[in-house]
Amino acid sequence: MPVTSEELFLKGLAEAQDLYTRLAKILEKEAPFRKMLAALERAIERSNEAYRDTGADQLCATCATSGRGTCCVRDMELSVSRELLLINLSLGVELPRQRLFPRGCFFLGARGCLLRARPLLCRNFFCHWFRQRFSPENLAYLQEAMEEEARLLFQTEQYLKVFLLALSQGGAKKIS
Repeated sequence: MPVTSEELFLKGLAEAQDLYTRLAKILEKEAPFRKMLAALERAIERSNEAYRDTGADQLCATCATSGRGTCCVRDMELSVSRELLLINLSLGVELPRQRLFPRGCFFLGARGCLLRARPLLCRNFFCHWFRQRFSPENLAYLQEAMEEEARLLFQTEQYLKVFLLALSQGGAKKIS
């Protein structure tokens, strides 16, 4: 019987959580990672503030949980990398164990996205429905507010990719 995308995703999610359990203490001692994570968290808060100030947070949450099927749809979780899961776990996010909305993204909760650090695709895409209800000025404000978050998220994910590769090549004993 073929494996479904849901089964593959759940396996990857469990593997990321297991990896984080083994890596958490190492990452806590990794000064560059801690510094990047702190900067990313501040940038995310500034982006979230812009979302709150403009009402975009409510607009997105309303759309996502209404089942409109535009952005936060089933299988969007497949765009969440292992590194992004590790970042969220490092930020103290408790990852869900099951999907709340059958046709929604695995990370969609009752009030919107459950991830603190979200994929760039999710942060940068504004559907037609959203744009019809949002002024061009507010949209430009949101995009400007998210620039630093996008840059820092990319850098932090890249750092983790290199870090994990280095551990797998020479430091496997450290994470076993």
